[in-house]
Formats: sequence, structure tokens, C-alpha cells
Amino acid sequence: MLLFRNSIRQLMRMKARAVLFLLLLTFASGLCSIGRGFLIMNQEKMEAYEDSFMTIGTVEQKADSVKERMIWDAEDKKYHIYTTSVYNSYEPLSVLDFEGADYLSGPERRCFYGSYMPQYEMYGTGMAIHLGEIVEGSPVEDAVPDHPIKFQVTRVLAGKGIMEGNVIDFCDHRNPKPEKLYADKTYIMSLQYFMGHEDQKEFEGNYVSEYNPYPVVESDQVDIDGNEVPDEVEDGHFCDEVTEGFYDSDRGQRWLNVIASRDYMLHIFPVTGTSDIDLMMAFYDGSAYISQGREFTKEEYARGDRVCLVSELFARRAGLEIGDELPLALMYANYGRSSGRAFGTNSAAAFSMVNAEGEIYPVFEEGDYKIIGMYGGQSGMRDDYGLGYNEIIIPSRSVKNSDADNILESWPITGSSTSFRIENGTIDEYMEKWSKLQIPNVEIIFYDRGYSELEANINNMKYIARLLIVMGVSMVLMVLGYFSWLFILKQKERTAVERRLGFRKWHSFVSLFSGIFLLILVGSVCGAAAGSCLSGEIAGKIEKEAYYDKTFGNSTGTDAENMEEVSYEQADSWKAPVECALAVMAAGAVISAVGIYGNLRKEPMKMLSGREE
Repeated sequence: MLLFRNSIRQLMRMKARAVLFLLLLTFASGLCSIGRGFLIMNQEKMEAYEDSFMTIGTVEQKADSVKERMIWDAEDKKYHIYTTSVYNSYEPLSVLDFEGADYLSGPERRCFYGSYMPQYEMYGTGMAIHLGEIVEGSPVEDAVPDHPIKFQVTRVLAGKGIMEGNVIDFCDHRNPKPEKLYADKTYIMSLQYFMGHEDQKEFEGNYVSEYNPYPVVESDQVDIDGNEVPDEVEDGHFCDEVTEGFYDSDRGQRWLNVIASRDYMLHIFPVTGTSDIDLMMAFYDGSAYISQGREFTKEEYARGDRVCLVSELFARRAGLEIGDELPLALMYANYGRSSGRAFGTNSAAAFSMVNAEGEIYPVFEEGDYKIIGMYGGQSGMRDDYGLGYNEIIIPSRSVKNSDADNILESWPITGSSTSFRIENGTIDEYMEKWSKLQIPNVEIIFYDRGYSELEANINNMKYIARLLIVMGVSMVLMVLGYFSWLFILKQKERTAVERRLGFRKWHSFVSLFSGIFLLILVGSVCGAAAGSCLSGEIAGKIEKEAYYDKTFGNSTGTDAENMEEVSYEQADSWKAPVECALAVMAAGAVISAVGIYGNLRKEPMKMLSGREE
């Protein structure tokens, strides 16, 4: 204690130097504490936010060229020109399989299947609108239907819009050279309702209508590359003459199969297989969410377990609950449009259910799927990226059999069906590797819920934090070095006198060290504590302005209406100041001890004789 008091007494003789040392050390320690605090907070933020963000990429093949398509309009008596995309070839999904592409899930190209479930009905879709009518009848008089002609319906084979005995207006509207129809012949044809020609208004009033041909007997069947499977029925065929024994012929049997398939269409449910539901944009952007039960586990995806997710609305109408089994019977696969586009509540796509051989597509995969979860949110909005009405979701590996002979449509890979997931913050790294492949007709768009912007802001704070630490450490070392020279190396006379008075080396060590270490202790603790408080205040102000975009948008968010405030608290607020205080004390102790040891190694008389005034 006597040695400690003596050390303090000596420091009091140098009040100005001691106060200056204390202030500078406090400031330097504060810089270190603020920098270290920012680093810790940034690390904790990234770890805390990691599960809240997800980076997925959607993939779409661009058209190689565009060509004009001319469609005849019977009302205008001229062709209307439309454009259509042309693809020289379809890029396979394997183009995404390259070295360094470290996917967390995917890449996958999703198709949707049509599952026939006669015990359930697809309520609320616009399917009936698109199915049209199948009738037998004859024109009232011989005529070429290049304009609306009168047609007598004698028999309704499918549909509810026309009654037997009705006389309707019929026009082969898109055919520039329609064939003549004869009043003494009976025809079977598929029709669809349309608005009539303007020039009919003066005869029939303001509201006029007609029926146009609606081809249904030709097959839509294609292979996986989108090539049509050869079919004996020519494109656009909608009409055949009904003669004796017609329905016993191959063409007549095809018509009967088409008529029979109408019932199938009203009980066909879209089924989508996936390896990760977050790769489906509806779940990624939150427009659909698991409301009951749970989603698939990694093991269920990998094994291809027969489990499924269904919509709350369908489950409620069908009386289904979690744990019930749903019998799926997959009849066709569609690699073209998405189920969100094909199955809407106000409109739906009607596909031909007969294959190129004129037979109804056979079931290629069937089995009971256990309902493990239900989803809520939007569906049936007729959106490429949305969910279809009453869509059922299954692990893609649960479909074991090939669908190669049951494909209705196959288009190039599109953003709505092709996607993958990568680690957050690796978009630039991925694109650098992708660009080396030089595939110009494939476009990749990334979505990360604003992670890139958040990461950029945090990295900026990280750079500032590191700069503060470097500045703080440099200042600490300079302050400790300079004042150690003032308080220790300049005190050679004091050390020599104490030694000549009989002080042992360790007594002299304690006499010099205790006082300066007290200043180091006070300065480091006060500076670290003050830095911690300041870093918390600064972080608090920054947090009030920190947002991230939760919308279905590209990596950065700019719309304030779609931004959500982030709330964050530092988990270990004591960690930074304690680390900094201990580090500064340790550095100060080492530097001081080295200086004192240097003094004590010299002979007292030599130090006195070499004293500098």
C-alpha cells in the first residue's frame, strides 16, 4: 500500500500529463469500443436475419426471333397480323448445372399434372366457359360460313348453352376459305360462343352473337421438347359429317372419347411437384402460406414420400382434414403454362384429353397422398407466378413413373416454372461464374427480399467499424508508448534513487507500475463504457431508418409502402466494452512492464550519471 501511495504521489506531481494521458486513453479506448461494438452488432444482425431472407433465381429462355402470324377475320374480310416467338431449340435444365453453382435447393423445372378425382368437383373455375358445345345439326340452307349463317341444332352431345331445336348463327370466323355446308347433311361440330358481327345490329338489335368453330378432336400431345406427336387429324378440324355407322368408325370413336372426356375436365385438379415450396413464387413472396399443419421435411423431399399440401378452401368444401388421404390419379403433364395460368377462378384453360391416337390419356401415376398441411392466401388469380385454383402440391420425387407419353404442352423454361436457391449474398459470385458459360438466350433474375441492400448497408458499417478499430488501436499504442516514455523512461533518476535507498527490484517495479496501471485501468474502462453507450445510441438511430423490402421484387427495395421497419437489439451489449477494456489494459501493462524492466536492468549509478536534464 505504501508503494502504491508513493506511486500516486509521484503522478500528482505531473497532474497535467496524467490528466492528458487519461483523456487521450479514454478517447482511444472509446474508438476501439465503438468499432468493436459495431462489428459485433453487424455479425449478430446477419445471423439473426439469415433465416428471414432467402435468395432465389428464376430462369427464362428468351426467344431467338419473332415471326408474324396472319389470322383471318371474317367480319373485316382481311388478315390481322400477330407476332409469335420463335425458338431454334429448347435449352435443357442442365445448363444450370455448372462447376461452382452451389445450390441450396434446385434447380428445378416444375410441371403441373392433371389428377382425375371423380369424387371431387372443381367448383368455381371458368372451365365450363372454355369447353364449348358439341352438337349435331344442319344449315338451314346450303351456304358457305364465311359470314353468319343459320344452323339448325338437332342434337346436343355436350354443353348446356344450346338447346335441341335451336337455330343459331354460325360463322367459320378465322378461316379465309371455309368449306360449303349442305342442308341435307348432318354434321357434328364443336362450337364456342362469341360476339356477332357489327353489321348484324341493324337486323338483330344492339346485342348480337354467333358461334364459331372450336377444334377439340385434334390432340395437343407433344414430346418434352415441344414437338407435336403426329396426329391424323388436321389442325383446326372441328366438323365431320355424320353418316350411318359414323360412331363405329375411328373418327366417330374419337368424337365419343372427346365427349366422354368432358366429365374428366370438371374433375381434374392441378398437381405440382417441387423439391422446395419456397422455389414457388407464391410461397416465396407470401401470397400463399402454410396455415395449418406443416410443410414438407427434407427427408420427405429426398425420399419422395406420398404427402401433400392442399388449399384450405378445397379441404373445407371436401370435408378433408390433416392426416386424411387424397387419392391422386395423374393423367397428363403440362410443361408449358403454369397451373396459376391454367386454373383460374374466372377463367381456365381447357386441354384436349385425347392423345394422338384418339384415346383418353391413361393414368400414368396413382396413389394415396397423406395431407400434412393446408395453405391459405391467394390462388386461382390467373397469374403465371401464382397458385392454381384448388392446386395440390407434392414432393416431385413422389412421382415415380415417366410422363413422357402424357405431355399436353411443353414450352421453353420460364421464370414461373424454373428456379433455384443459393446462399444469401452470393448473387455476384454466381453471376460471374454463369457469365463464363456465354448462354445469351437464358435470363436469370434474382429475388432476395432486399438482402443485397441490407448486406451493403451492414458492410458499410463493417468498414467504418474496422476503420474505428484501426484508428483506436493506433492511438492506444501511440498514447501508451509516449506516456510510458514520460512516466517510466524519463523516471530513471527516481528508479536509481529508490534502488540506492534499498528498494528491491520488485518494489521499484510496483512503485512505478501501480500508478500508471491505475490510469490505464480507469482510462480503458471509462473509454470502453462510453464507447459502448455511444455505439448503442448510434445503432439505435440507424435502426430507426433500417428497412428491408418484403415484396416480390428484385433484390433492392425502393417503394416505401412495401417496406417494413426492422427491430433489433444487441444480444451481448457487454461483450465489446469488456473485450476492449481488457485488450487496452493488457497492452498498457505489457508496454509499461517492458519499459520498467528496461530501467531495472541498468545499474543505478549508470542511470544517475547518464541523467538527461
